[in-house]
Amino acid sequence: MKITTRLTVLFSILLISCSTSKKQTFLIGTYTENSGQGINVVEFNTESKILLNQKVVNGIENPSFVVTNKAKTIVVAVEETASAKGGKVTSFAYDSNASSFTKINSQFTLGDHPCTVAFSPNENYVLVGNYSGGNLSVFPIDPKGNLSEANQTITFLGKSINQERQEKPHVHCIVFHPTENKIAVADLGRDVIDLIPFDEKASLFLQKDKIVSTKVTAGSGPRHLVFNSKGTRLYATFELTNEVGVFYYSNNKLQLIQTIPLTKIPTKSGSAAEIRLSADEQFLYTSVRGDDNQLVVIQLKEGKDAKVIQTISTGKSPRNFIISNDQKSVLVANQYSNSIIVFDRNKKTGLLTPTASELTINKPVYFYPF
Repeated sequence: MKITTRLTVLFSILLISCSTSKKQTFLIGTYTENSGQGINVVEFNTESKILLNQKVVNGIENPSFVVTNKAKTIVVAVEETASAKGGKVTSFAYDSNASSFTKINSQFTLGDHPCTVAFSPNENYVLVGNYSGGNLSVFPIDPKGNLSEANQTITFLGKSINQERQEKPHVHCIVFHPTENKIAVADLGRDVIDLIPFDEKASLFLQKDKIVSTKVTAGSGPRHLVFNSKGTRLYATFELTNEVGVFYYSNNKLQLIQTIPLTKIPTKSGSAAEIRLSADEQFLYTSVRGDDNQLVVIQLKEGKDAKVIQTISTGKSPRNFIISNDQKSVLVANQYSNSIIVFDRNKKTGLLTPTASELTINKPVYFYPF
């Protein structure tokens, strides 16, 4: 009797474990049009491909980009707005037992329209890039998620040749180097990728006097960045020319080694957006909005030029997308179609196939694993 009971319990645990492993949860950043909208909590079944909207965390305006600490107990989102003190950055406490979110506090970002946010490695700071403000602000955060006012702001100066889009600096992306204490910052307005060292123990997190700036082709507009796991390659979307730049990184220097067109060139509707690297680092994925509305799949081969192997249509304005944990699906947030759609992904070839799976969400623009 005891043996049977133990087997039953073990079998139940295995069933629950298998069921849980098939599900992945994401926080979805959005643009809001009313107080009932906000950060969406979406569950994705990797086997059935079904998407379920579990919850909306409201009371926050335009939470376009959202991150969590490693323990998933603190959620931080920008509020992509503008005011005399800039946009906002807002923190929430998450209780996994009650599946509840409680707002902690907000701080002004000291620059308009914040559009990128990241925790520092030891989670003592939150970094925010302000697109219209053209600056980068650093906020101390305590273990409970309380944000202090910014104790450091780096304001960039300059412009580039596109008079409509590059009239001043436009900070668009912050990524941390995987093995070195530095961040890479994409500035669409200046056609620059900045490398900025940091020191977790210093009074000021970023070492402003040691910035190394890499100029890219004038008018290209670097938008989003991703490093490979070794930190020897940096991939960037060039929004204004619909291209991907491949950089070699060594000794604190970036060297452009290849530029890959994503659409017909020249383009009058530059709108390349997100960039993601597959777990095996054999494939690169990018989204293009504007007139094209597509994902582009790029095959990477060590020692050889990267090449486009697939272009596939999405919904309208595929602002952001993410590859599932099992690497078998790609979820795409279509801002102007108000939808998330799912593609099957072949892990061996990297190629994508449309599915019927779709979820309606108001202006989804970002995924963060939760």
